Amino acid sequence: MSDYQLLIHVGYPKAASTWLQYEIFSQEQAGFISPWGPYQGFTSEQFIIKNPFRFSPEAVRQVFKPGLYEAYKRGLIPVISDELLMSDHVNNRYWTKEVADRLCAVFPKARILIFIREQKSMIKSSYGQYLIGAGNVTIRQYIIGSSKSRRLGLGAICRLDHLEYDLPIKYYQNLFGIDNVLVLPMELLKIDQQAVTQKIINFAGAKVIPIQSHLRRNIGIKGVTFAVRRHLNIFCTHPSSSSLGRLAWNIVGKLTRIIEWVTPQFIHNKVEKRLEQTIAEQVGNYFRDSNQRTSQLIGINLAERGYDC
Repeated sequence: MSDYQLLIHVGYPKAASTWLQYEIFSQEQAGFISPWGPYQGFTSEQFIIKNPFRFSPEAVRQVFKPGLYEAYKRGLIPVISDELLMSDHVNNRYWTKEVADRLCAVFPKARILIFIREQKSMIKSSYGQYLIGAGNVTIRQYIIGSSKSRRLGLGAICRLDHLEYDLPIKYYQNLFGIDNVLVLPMELLKIDQQAVTQKIINFAGAKVIPIQSHLRRNIGIKGVTFAVRRHLNIFCTHPSSSSLGRLAWNIVGKLTRIIEWVTPQFIHNKVEKRLEQTIAEQVGNYFRDSNQRTSQLIGINLAERGYDC
């Protein structure tokens, strides 16, 4: 057994992870298998929350060994897929470099897959997910860490510098080698989903056969719901906090779904456009230089995909 054919999908969150996990990595006819499941708990336990003083590459490798053995015995490419390996900018949790170092220490010859997404679209989707998780700050507060008015020592929830994609991409290329890191913009899925699928299959060294995949979506909340949910979240806590918190969270969720359903679409569109304008104002041209560097690193013109370059 070796990790030559191991494929590790590290994220980003809110960048086609559900589609990858259920439509590609679970397709044994294409040569893939996820022995550890398409869930975050198993890999997070080993690479994210493990006490750094107790982290042992060999011990972690032994934990994954049965799954690797199963894959190799069946002639399939084993896949570790966990978008939180690239940190959790939705909820202000960051560990990108530390996890990259741990992955390389355990599986130095693995192949790395990274999906990115145009940053303003990423922030909007992440903010919606943050609200679903009972968050209640405004969109400006959500990304205010990049502004001159932020208080020293208090960063943003969604840090803009975390979405400078060239930084982790270059780091992963240095760790694993340029040829062993594949970076794809999520926007390519709208152009040619089958070509993206085949590119992943070829990169992983899986079976070169076409598979029929369908673009699954985690449908985000609509315009008015952003504001309604934020205000109602004041009365609830995260669902994992307590049984009472879960009850309040469920009530808020049902109420906002009703409001979302009865609100005319043109009102949703108007509120959503205002939200997008606010994000654009806060971001400005912050990502321009980074996106230019990212384009060079991955060999894809991101300006043609709607990125600010």
